[in-house]
Amino acid sequence: MTTLTTSPLAPLLARLFDEDAVSLPKTSFAVAHLFAEERARLMCSKTDYLDFYERLKEFPLAVSRETGTLLYMLARGRRARTIIEFGTSFSISTLHLTAHGTRSQKRD
Repeated sequence: MTTLTTSPLAPLLARLFDEDAVSLPKTSFAVAHLFAEERARLMCSKTDYLDFYERLKEFPLAVSRETGTLLYMLARGRRARTIIEFGTSFSISTLHLTAHGTRSQKRD
């Protein structure tokens, strides 16, 4: 049991992940019409990926649950006392980074 799985953080994270799921870019026409193969190609290309990310620029892209847990474990494992996070999304990564008691500053 960690601070990620207990109240008050667990219900808050659950709500934020639900909000993120609703705003996913795959529901947008800008991305939805791309076939999976085309999306994969754009993401892996050394030049064409810019087109893919241009289509995503209007969407808040939160970290996944797995990435959030990794951030939590890394901050905890390093016993980080101060973390500066640059983000523009739902603050999910900030919550994971600060869950073990660090002092954090979010910069948008």
